[in-house]
Amino acid sequence: MAVPLLVRLQSYLDPLLLLSISIAYFPLTLLSHPLLFVTSPSTFRSKWFENFWRIIGPKMAASEAQVNHIEELLSRANRKVLELGPGAGDQMYHYKPAQIEVLYCAEPNAFLHGKLIENAEKHGLGKKAVALEAGAQPGSLLPALKKAGLIPSTTSSLPENGVFDTIVAVKSLCSAPQKQLAATVAIVQALLKPGGEFLFFEHVENNGDSITMSYAWLVDWIWPVFMGGCRLDGKIDRVVLGMGGWDERKVTTTDEFQGHEVRKHSSTIRAFPCRQQSWGNSVNTDI
Repeated sequence: MAVPLLVRLQSYLDPLLLLSISIAYFPLTLLSHPLLFVTSPSTFRSKWFENFWRIIGPKMAASEAQVNHIEELLSRANRKVLELGPGAGDQMYHYKPAQIEVLYCAEPNAFLHGKLIENAEKHGLGKKAVALEAGAQPGSLLPALKKAGLIPSTTSSLPENGVFDTIVAVKSLCSAPQKQLAATVAIVQALLKPGGEFLFFEHVENNGDSITMSYAWLVDWIWPVFMGGCRLDGKIDRVVLGMGGWDERKVTTTDEFQGHEVRKHSSTIRAFPCRQQSWGNSVNTDI
């Protein structure tokens, strides 16, 4: 059935609205940190995104179309947990503190760490949350885990029986370098203990509607610049389903997806690493 033009246009306006808000924060950040723009452009971009995300993050976390799916996933997290890209911790209230021993938060934007820990304390995880200045990609994550003493710093392999019971990613792997996504998921497998779970809720590429695909391709020329490196053509669903090493996996598209949206959301309920493959001996931590 053809999608009504008005419905399609409303869907296409969603990313443009977010872009316009992010762009508006550029001059505001520039006015408050003019020297930072000149002396450290990368730090300026982090500060710019922090200013933007402090406003948008809580609103996106409260989205009725997503909140139940995220609740279903994060309420499963237990024992030793690693979250990839938690931002300011706006979705932390979905965790069940009694189930969690320690929560490591790998967030590359250090400007968000203060709010992240504040939200952890607010939701009963203050003494259990540890902020790591790291992205999800191996070259960023592994040095941070070494620094935190979670993996050996003197060897080139990961612990054979993993490190974490649960690894979580909520709308963050779209910002990880997509060319390194397969390597990132391989590291996730290696870091999970036997029986551990990889739980994600991510927006991924809409590859079923040619008009939307063309529109997303056009927007994606500027989208990452203004949205903290996020891309509209995320492929985490295909990466997880296309690689071996899982005992069980279940990746689904949310029920609300109608086929014409620029971003569709996929989630995984279970993705158990298969310990028949000795990841601890095969993954190089010197990436």
